[in-house]
Amino acid sequence: MPKLKKGKNYTLVLDLDETLLHFDDTNEQVYIRPNCEQFLTLMEKYYEIVIFTAGMQDYADWALAHIGGGKIAYQTISHRLYRQHALPCREFYIKDLSLIGRDLSKTIIVDNISENFLL
Repeated sequence: MPKLKKGKNYTLVLDLDETLLHFDDTNEQVYIRPNCEQFLTLMEKYYEIVIFTAGMQDYADWALAHIGGGKIAYQTISHRLYRQHALPCREFYIKDLSLIGRDLSKTIIVDNISENFLL
């Protein structure tokens, strides 16, 4: 990833599914978490925001387009990492935070599955 922008000292890595939104595959409906847009807008003032999902890129980009009509996601998210950036391990994917090239002592990850960030 490109160097951290000036004025941003910390990186906030967010999972997509079950963290920012929920996708119901029975009716192909995306449900955005309450206040998700406000959260991203506020956090972007203080953190470089990175989405790191185990989802496929086409799906993740499509799902992110539902957050604020795509405008909020485009304005607040600095970088996106997808399944191809994660390491397969049994039934889950490990998100290797060293890939983002940031000081891990200044990196925060929010993910609903602890196995995803074993490294």
